[in-house]
Amino acid sequence: MMEVLDQNGNKITIDQGIRFAEEFSNLLNFIQIKSADDLGRSSVEEQYKTFYRDIMNYAFVDSHNKHLADGRLDLAAKNLNEINNLSLDPLTGLRKKEFLKRKLVSLEHEIYLDLISDFSLIMCDLDKFKEINDTFGHSIGDDTLNLFGKLLLENIRPCDIAYRYGGEEFLILLPDTNLKDAVIIAERVRAAIENRLHIGHYGLNQMTAYDISKSFIENDDEEDINGAFFLSKDVTCSFGVANYQNSEQSEEGIFSRADENLYTAKNGGRNQVAY
Repeated sequence: MMEVLDQNGNKITIDQGIRFAEEFSNLLNFIQIKSADDLGRSSVEEQYKTFYRDIMNYAFVDSHNKHLADGRLDLAAKNLNEINNLSLDPLTGLRKKEFLKRKLVSLEHEIYLDLISDFSLIMCDLDKFKEINDTFGHSIGDDTLNLFGKLLLENIRPCDIAYRYGGEEFLILLPDTNLKDAVIIAERVRAAIENRLHIGHYGLNQMTAYDISKSFIENDDEEDINGAFFLSKDVTCSFGVANYQNSEQSEEGIFSRADENLYTAKNGGRNQVAY
């Protein structure tokens, strides 16, 4: 039996899935959940628990467990993909804003139960994004957002959850993470955006947004690399970081503090992390 919170923050009990614990484990192996790595990925066992708790309470439990009981891992995997796709922003690949509230309630509940000691929130905003749309057009703006989402996911930990909060505004929730560690992650994302995300021509291709490190790695000729990319604009991002324990231990407090810090980063010259 497992207690979870639904999308409205109400406590519900799931007792069917545990009967199929081995089958559920087989399912996650079937969809190839990866093991620990140096970015702080939790153990496979912890991923199983988190995956079940955070994903399996969106009214798919009965059909999901029937598929497991019947040994139909293909149908169960399809079920999980449907759940996952419901929560994703199609342009950036990040979670939709609508799925943020439930996760915040869940983290506060975990703190109340002493399951975690803290969590942090990173607010980030692409610098002068309106200029990108006005200068290069909305298509290149969309390319920029798409690449930003990929770089963001690449530079946070698998336990962290990134959301598209607005047009060019994003949030990252970091479970069981103090302020110091959250700042390190924010700085890692900031540096990746500054160093890799640019708008320009690469070779004879049309102008668009590029992850230049991945484009250049395909070319071993250093002279050709220097002449192949015609830079038009650097893309940078500003970050405001806050943690729950230092924000009146409230949802409103952590949002307010992160927003204030983002404002500080913007006013301080952009392309920086404030906390």
